[in-house]
Amino acid sequence: MGTIGMLGPVLTFLGGLGLFMYGVHTTSDGLQKFAANRLKQILNSLTENTFLAVLLGMIVTVALQSSAATTVLVVEFVNAGMMSLAQALGIVLGSAVGTSIVIQLIAFKMLDIALGAIFIGFIFHVFGRRQWKYLGQALIGFGIIFVGMANMSEASAPLKNIPEVYTFLTHLGSLPLLALLVGVLLATVLQSSTALFAIMMSLANQQLLHLNVMVPLVLGAHIGGTTTTLLSSFTARQRDALRAALANTGYKVIAAIVIFPFLSEFAQLITWTTSDLQRQVANAHLLIAVFMVLIFLPFNTWIAKALKWGIPDNPKPDFHLKFKVIDEASLEVPTVALNQVELEILALGELILEKMVKELPAAVLSVDNVRADKLAATEDKVDWYYRHITRFLSALSRKGLTEEQAEECLNAQFILKEMDYIGDVFISMIKLIQKLHQEKLTLPLEDWEQLQELYVSITENFARVIQAHQKWDVNLAARVIREHPEIMRLQRSLQFGALAKTQHCNLEGNDSPTEEKFRYAVVDLINLLYTIDEHVVNIAQVIMGIA
Repeated sequence: MGTIGMLGPVLTFLGGLGLFMYGVHTTSDGLQKFAANRLKQILNSLTENTFLAVLLGMIVTVALQSSAATTVLVVEFVNAGMMSLAQALGIVLGSAVGTSIVIQLIAFKMLDIALGAIFIGFIFHVFGRRQWKYLGQALIGFGIIFVGMANMSEASAPLKNIPEVYTFLTHLGSLPLLALLVGVLLATVLQSSTALFAIMMSLANQQLLHLNVMVPLVLGAHIGGTTTTLLSSFTARQRDALRAALANTGYKVIAAIVIFPFLSEFAQLITWTTSDLQRQVANAHLLIAVFMVLIFLPFNTWIAKALKWGIPDNPKPDFHLKFKVIDEASLEVPTVALNQVELEILALGELILEKMVKELPAAVLSVDNVRADKLAATEDKVDWYYRHITRFLSALSRKGLTEEQAEECLNAQFILKEMDYIGDVFISMIKLIQKLHQEKLTLPLEDWEQLQELYVSITENFARVIQAHQKWDVNLAARVIREHPEIMRLQRSLQFGALAKTQHCNLEGNDSPTEEKFRYAVVDLINLLYTIDEHVVNIAQVIMGIA
């Protein structure tokens, strides 16, 4: 066959591969959106059970069509304290079985059903509402997967007439180590072991791929499918991301080392399961995945301990600001990303409460700028977190979120902005304190005591709104709003008293310049404290859905 004659099949094959990978992506995106609420419930109520973790890994990988996305979930579970590293490694093992289930589905010859799924998906996507639209998207992607497979299989047929192809594949079968390395390389380049298995099944369907080359290719594809996640984990902020990724690759490498000396026996076992070559590819992947679960799952606790010993947490303090839980990789799973944002904003609220609000009296009554400078340093941290979380939310908003996720993203942006406003209020307080110190003045204790009731009420309300945000408690948020009129009454009463006293002293002519400055400083503090509560109320209104 000439070069021009081969161009058509090559383009058909590449087009089929493109359709296949697009179908996998579309199905994953649709299922993520369709099951977003359920996935969030899993994030919030996961039980620490090793076997359930394996089952969860299987289910999530089938739903997300990606073991890499499942690894993102693993890191989220561990970082949030929702499961131990040992349970997380159970999810990693389950994800391999989940990938096998996906490949088993692909091995079915169901083009007619797939075309029907595309039509039904189109109806749901165009005429359905909310969740039905996403289910329609998933059905369209599911159908496109099999259309791509059909094109790849059809384009592989002419290869049977090319002696060089047959010779190459036969020669590769006689060099199993080379075949394994080819599998690793192809899965790494494609960044998807599923895509490689689709290619292998297309070749097997045309009798071009036999067991002697199939088994080492499958072993290599298992390993190659983990390389992208492994490489990205080296730059991850969380050490558990690296531990989980290393375990994921280690499982596959060790399984390949154990199975490699028994390739012929393993091939006979696969032959026993089915005589269909295309199904044999899928069964090879499944048997290896099950083998890994059986040999590694009983030892996951010890493996986790070994990983923590071998990859310890950073012993040196890190003076650079960084996120506590947010990881860029989670952008591929919006439910996880939103959960991380919530945890990060909660941590920011706690930072403001503990290091700014509760430290304010000491800064106001101090005789120097040391405590005021600490408040300023904390405000710099607040500003850093605001800017970087905002950037993360901006990237997340471009990921094609569901309506509910888009609303969560918007709420997070509102709450984050209010936190930043509170930080700005403290900038004004810091300037006021520094101005007094520049003039060698310190606010008398009795003047601060006049503000004590207002300060305590605002502090309690701030703590209350953080708790309401953590639980998304509408009733607690409503209480925050109900406390505001009393705080307003206190503010106006204190402000009126301070101003009235200043005017009276001015009329009497017995007020020194120093005392006058103190009274105006007290008025400024009253107004600034009240402004904090206004922003607290705004956060409560977001939680209640009335902002």
